[in-house]
Amino acid sequence: MAKVIDYENRLTLFIDFLGFKDIVEKTATDNEALNKLVAALEDAASTAKIGNKSDFHVSQFSDCLVISYKVKNEAALFEIVNKLSLIVVRITGQGYLLRGGLTFGKLYHSDKAVLGPAMNRAYFLESEVAKCPRVILDPEVFNELLDKSSAEVVETIKQVLVQDESDGIWYFDYISSESVAEKVAGEFDFYPKYLATIADLIKRGLKHQSPGVLTKYIWLHERYRLARETFLDFPSDHSTRIKFPGFLESIEELPSLSKAVTKAKETVVKAAKDKEPSKSKK
Repeated sequence: MAKVIDYENRLTLFIDFLGFKDIVEKTATDNEALNKLVAALEDAASTAKIGNKSDFHVSQFSDCLVISYKVKNEAALFEIVNKLSLIVVRITGQGYLLRGGLTFGKLYHSDKAVLGPAMNRAYFLESEVAKCPRVILDPEVFNELLDKSSAEVVETIKQVLVQDESDGIWYFDYISSESVAEKVAGEFDFYPKYLATIADLIKRGLKHQSPGVLTKYIWLHERYRLARETFLDFPSDHSTRIKFPGFLESIEELPSLSKAVTKAKETVVKAAKDKEPSKSKK
């Protein structure tokens, strides 16, 4: 008798690498870049597979990663948010930006196949809603999931999430020290280097010619600016300078990138004006 296949209600996370096509094009003539990219892809997959394999499924194809959890208890939401935070921080630290969507719905996910309305929705969130380099939580289901979770779980996951002031959507905070250093990594030593990697990504991204691409890096720059400025203007005798030698100095030395972002904003505004239909003369 043939096996009966049916959908399950599963938390579904879809992530991919931002600008993957351009990244791959570079690897055709740069073997070091190829090795670095393959290492990052394998790292993302390995991190996704951490934990009790009976609780989740993982699928990877090219730069896309799908992780799903059957919601057996409220811990599932915490576990998938924790896993996405580890993946995003690890891969960002290696010099790649991710974008994705986390939703909840009907999904069939096995070692060989993944499909269903939740997969369609997660892909839609990544490709059409997230827009910027961020992994977002589905606004249509997030509040419902939070309502079903304990206050402790809600408080814990919100420590690594932030609500975007531009559209009200919650996304994983992979930039601030409060989220990255204190909650995800649990240590400060690596943070200046991590923030420097983000600065380098922004610097390169702001050189792009496409207004659409520039908009993504303008968004990222604003979060970088806020994260960096948190540590500026600390007095010379501040306890942080004593407790973490070189930490503040390393962040203070990072570029503001203010000129580059101003130029990028001007390019975006000009492109928008050029697209406006010309007014007919009376």
